[in-house]
Amino acid sequence: MNIEKYLRLTGFLRKGSYPDIKIPSPGEAEDIKAAPSTLFHVDDHCLVLGDAGFRERGMSLGVFLIMVPVMVAFCVVFSYLMVSVQEYLYSVIFNAFALFVAHPFILAAWFEITRSSVYPVVFNRKTGKVYFFSDQDGRPRQMPWQECSYAVAYKGRSIVACRYELRGFIMSGYRVEDSFSFGDTVYLQREAPKEGMFYFLNYIQAFMEHDEDFEKPERLMSWRPSLTESARHTIPRLVTNNTTVNVLSTVFYRSMCVFFSWQILGHYLISRYGKIPQWPQEIIDECGEGIILK
Repeated sequence: MNIEKYLRLTGFLRKGSYPDIKIPSPGEAEDIKAAPSTLFHVDDHCLVLGDAGFRERGMSLGVFLIMVPVMVAFCVVFSYLMVSVQEYLYSVIFNAFALFVAHPFILAAWFEITRSSVYPVVFNRKTGKVYFFSDQDGRPRQMPWQECSYAVAYKGRSIVACRYELRGFIMSGYRVEDSFSFGDTVYLQREAPKEGMFYFLNYIQAFMEHDEDFEKPERLMSWRPSLTESARHTIPRLVTNNTTVNVLSTVFYRSMCVFFSWQILGHYLISRYGKIPQWPQEIIDECGEGIILK
């Protein structure tokens, strides 16, 4: 059975659609550049980012770790209280129904565990290439930076916001041959993405083409994050020059850490102990040892 296809049919995993949205040039974007939060490594030649799904990875595992044990415990207690044969029969039926309800979460968690925890993308300004893992077969590929097409991809809508990502496309005429996501998933309250989405690409473009405009970020993300880093990445915290806003942001952040502890735990376990794809030696020779995921 194709688990990925099954999960899409049941609504637990959705494939993104990619509208034709033009990304403005750095001049049109007023030279504002925002560093993506999934920036793992920066050196003189290479910039390494995670895929756009890294923030949400581990969500299904977190639901599984919380929901399934609770359902099993409830079924055990319910079965223990049964005394007659008829009640035991009801218990068996109830347990089977509970397993049926929980099986999408079990499959979704298994799907996350068997996949890699992150799919890095490397932008190398020395070679002028972008290195990524194919969406088609998961194998590493490389393409000239200028030969890739980039667009904002609409991933779908959650309960509270629309979800977008930046995606690179390998085109064959008018047909998409392959693609890769990079940066981060951005949540917006309206259907059309704001220009802030484009600044992520402008940041990368500044690294690849305009060295004098590029500014290294103060903090890098770890591809083997600690529990604190997982919480910080799963629930981004607003930091401003306003003390009141910062205090309210801290209170909200800590409250959300408790409420979304299942997602933080799932993200931590997947990132810390999940599989990580490795680059072939020829790409390591071109980009350096810094791109090796350890």
